Amino acid sequence: MGCLLELFFEITVEGLLELIGFCYIKLMQLIVPNKTVSEKAKRIIKIIVTSFAALVGVVLIVGLILFVQDDPSIKSIGKYMTYASLAIMALQMVSGIIVKVVGHFKK
Repeated sequence: MGCLLELFFEITVEGLLELIGFCYIKLMQLIVPNKTVSEKAKRIIKIIVTSFAALVGVVLIVGLILFVQDDPSIKSIGKYMTYASLAIMALQMVSGIIVKVVGHFKK
């Protein structure tokens, strides 16, 4: 019974993390302009944005792991890594939403 609960929990958590990651990357790709750049430039910008979003996600995970450690110096490093990556993510999401809303009202 314990293995079944662990499997259910793992499937639920993995699905939730995949959904959050997918939504985060889609929000980051809202910043990419649609009409002013060529398809090649748009593809390169999407690759850069997606890579940066993945990098910030990895820094967040490492920061959270360091944040739960017992050593105070490692914990403070983890705290700063976590807060910095969350601030960058929030700034990116807000800017993506603002760009989408402004673009919608411009039309």
